[in-house]
Amino acid sequence: MKMLQRGFMIAALFIAIVYLTGCMSTKLPESYQVNPEVLEAKGGMVEFTVNGTIPEKSFHKKAVVEFSPYISYDGKTKELKKFTLRGVKTEGEGTVINSATGGSFNYTESFEYTDEMRTGELMVNAKVTKGKKVTEYNNIKLADGIISTYKNIAHDEKTITAPSGYEKVTIVTENASVYFAQNLYNLNWNLALNKSGEAAQKMEKVDSFLKKGWEIKDVAIDAWASPEGEIDFNNNLAVDRAKAVTKFMEKKIDKITKMRAKEMGVDVSELTQQVKYLDKGHGEDWDGFLKAVRDSGLKDKNTILNVVNSQSDAAKREQEIRNMTVIYEEVANEILPSLRRAEIVISCYEPKRTDEEIAELASTDPTSLSYKELLYAATLTDDHEAKYNIYRAGFTHQNRDWKTYNNAAVEAINLRKIDEAENLLGQAAGLASSNGLIENNMGVVAAQNEDYAKAEQHFMTAQGLGEDVNYNLGVINIQKGEYSKALTYFKGMDCKHNIGLAQLLSGEMNESLNNLKCAPESCKTFYALAIYGARTKNGEMVYEYLAKAIEKNPALKAKAKDDREFLKYFNEEAFQAIVK
Repeated sequence: MKMLQRGFMIAALFIAIVYLTGCMSTKLPESYQVNPEVLEAKGGMVEFTVNGTIPEKSFHKKAVVEFSPYISYDGKTKELKKFTLRGVKTEGEGTVINSATGGSFNYTESFEYTDEMRTGELMVNAKVTKGKKVTEYNNIKLADGIISTYKNIAHDEKTITAPSGYEKVTIVTENASVYFAQNLYNLNWNLALNKSGEAAQKMEKVDSFLKKGWEIKDVAIDAWASPEGEIDFNNNLAVDRAKAVTKFMEKKIDKITKMRAKEMGVDVSELTQQVKYLDKGHGEDWDGFLKAVRDSGLKDKNTILNVVNSQSDAAKREQEIRNMTVIYEEVANEILPSLRRAEIVISCYEPKRTDEEIAELASTDPTSLSYKELLYAATLTDDHEAKYNIYRAGFTHQNRDWKTYNNAAVEAINLRKIDEAENLLGQAAGLASSNGLIENNMGVVAAQNEDYAKAEQHFMTAQGLGEDVNYNLGVINIQKGEYSKALTYFKGMDCKHNIGLAQLLSGEMNESLNNLKCAPESCKTFYALAIYGARTKNGEMVYEYLAKAIEKNPALKAKAKDDREFLKYFNEEAFQAIVK
């Protein structure tokens, strides 16, 4: 109906033109179209085209018609570029219309959209000139506008919280080595290597470690033999050495447990653990031998290595080493003794506070927590205000770094404290440059301040630093009017308002409906479903979801009342009942 009305307006204009230009046929324009029928903003711009056809014998050869389009909105006007139609007997710019055959015109224009223009209309003034006679026709309406559905995004851009680095389970190890005499597996603490400073110090550390009384995960014992003996003998020797050290460690742990029980005044059974021993004999330590020779100061070490490596037969290699011990005393005295050994690795579980203890201390005595524990405490609650306060407690921690500022900023964003978030991210960036997490979160702040160009810069920087920012870039591209590109970024994601919105704007109607219906319920999503109903000419859907949107956010009543998405429903009683 409105299209027909516009046609009548243009028809009236051309009747006037024909009347003015003299005794010519009064045929009306055969067609006239504004595309889109209702103006729509896309990426902050509004672009439209007006196409028309002038019938034959209906435009005087000496006539000039100057059209001055403009947008009328909120008591203001925005002038657009003019266009002119002129007869074949006129001079100047413009589209020439043949008086005998008629012709057509095409006018395309774009302009920057502002929210003031949401109820704007495309109007035109026309000035018809023939010789000295001038007649003006003003305020002719061409199209309604302006739809701005692209701005109906949900600000759910993805922030990135820095990991706390806290380990719920931490394995701490201590190690030592025990050395053996040639061809023997009995423990001899008088051996020079066992009495050496390094070996003795490591064994002392093992004792101190065990005295902590931590829960023992396991004790690994790996034993070897030097490679100058018989293969089978050395294989068995390595196994026996591993077993001998296992017995030694059993006695050591038992002794330390009894000592601790006595000191604590408890029964030893309360401290006794079932220890898992992982003992294994590895036979001859060829790798150790080759490494020891390479790292040694032997003058002829390259000769020794070449002789050994040239023998593919293990028995022959062993014989060559035995020969070397006669020629090279250093091999016998410095290289081989260190290979006759067993290595001990004790793994214990570091004691941890329970989650309940950490959560309690985070609110009552945060200074008693380690920095990692404090950051971890924030993950134990879903309350954004509580998280925000815990991260803020980290600002005075002696081990603080960029994480506490970044994470506090994330919670500030969740609490809609955008200015505070921006300030905190600035402090985080001062402590950690070229940080993808901080860059991403700065982009979220910029997006929520609707500075989408700045947001995109931050997101692209974060992407270059290895962060996954696809969803956020998808949201940005909705605002840029690049809906297909947005959907490329959204690939593999679903049940999000912004994904459904991008699909709606790009005409993927079935996909849009599916995503909007499975997205979390919100006033924006209900409103988008009402628009979906309008675009698919489903009035019942318009009324249902518009009512739901307004119920969640009554402020949407005023928006819906003038939203040109619902232009065809403005005069419907059901619509009016919802928006009044």
